[in-house]
Amino acid sequence: MSQFRPACYFAGIALTAALAFPHGVSAQGPGTTVRDRLEQSDAMARPDSDRFNEGVAAYDAGNYKRAFDIWLPLAQRDDLAAMRNVALLLRQGKGVERNPERALYFYERSGRAGFVASQVNSAFMYLDGDGIPQDYKKASFWFHAAALAGVPVARYNLGVMYERGLGVEKDPARALAWYTLAARAGHAQALDRLAVLVPHLPGPTPPSEADAALGATAPAPPAAELDRLDGGINP
Repeated sequence: MSQFRPACYFAGIALTAALAFPHGVSAQGPGTTVRDRLEQSDAMARPDSDRFNEGVAAYDAGNYKRAFDIWLPLAQRDDLAAMRNVALLLRQGKGVERNPERALYFYERSGRAGFVASQVNSAFMYLDGDGIPQDYKKASFWFHAAALAGVPVARYNLGVMYERGLGVEKDPARALAWYTLAARAGHAQALDRLAVLVPHLPGPTPPSEADAALGATAPAPPAAELDRLDGGINP
């Protein structure tokens, strides 16, 4: 669910957003990277999958501590969805003491492995300065990653950053492009921004009187072409 902030146009995702679905992987040997494990995500062990779902059930029942205790070992084995859910609990302080820096660690780790929900959450933590120093440049980096994955709210917020020059060089054309992509997906605030911006875009420069003169813009056609226009017959 999104919320509108009139002062700066940004659209946010509520902290109580749905938990990530299972997307973890089984443990690997030393030296295996998160990217390697992401590529092998289909090999997630059944016990890990069942354990993950136990965490979901605990969360739904309001037993956040048990959910955290279940998901943390999975997150430490690079289960991307578990990392995102652990980060959510750490960010909110549910079932565990609130720890934004540790939450961001798990968000960014899974985000670097391509987990889009974590990319969006990382972006908003930097955008809001949620328990960490506010950093528009890093926020724009994570919004860009999620925008390339097709997330409308990321595309919209990246448009805001380009429109206002936050963390990126101000670029109205890029802002308009990202707003347009978000609007195509039905993002209401992107549609609103387009309605405001498009009527104010500069049109083509009108020609001067000299430029508009026929002799100044186009040479006279050759005689043969004049003959054809007059219905004459030419070789």
